[in-house]
Amino acid sequence: MTHGKWRIENEEGGRVPLSMLNLQPVDPVAYRMKDVWGFDSEELPVEPFDIEIRITAPTVREGLQVFETAVREYLEEHFDACLRDQFLEQLVWSDDYAEPRVCEIVMGDC
Repeated sequence: MTHGKWRIENEEGGRVPLSMLNLQPVDPVAYRMKDVWGFDSEELPVEPFDIEIRITAPTVREGLQVFETAVREYLEEHFDACLRDQFLEQLVWSDDYAEPRVCEIVMGDC
């Protein structure tokens, strides 16, 4: 069982501008993703779940990498499953005055 790759960078197929990936958030950001699912050892889909994690990282790119690692570990521990291959399609930010700042991650299938 091997994990699929999350393609965050543009040269890998990601569609989010580099300027957004290089943003340097001041406070922790609540990264959120809906309907996350992967595949088990028999390559059957795992039941979708929603996840939100507060992450403090120097850049959005690094926050997304921490988020990916957390989701991978969660799938392994709770479902004996792996990530599916996806690309970063969009980041949807809450308004500037939300506490904490929320970044909704939208992934597309490769």
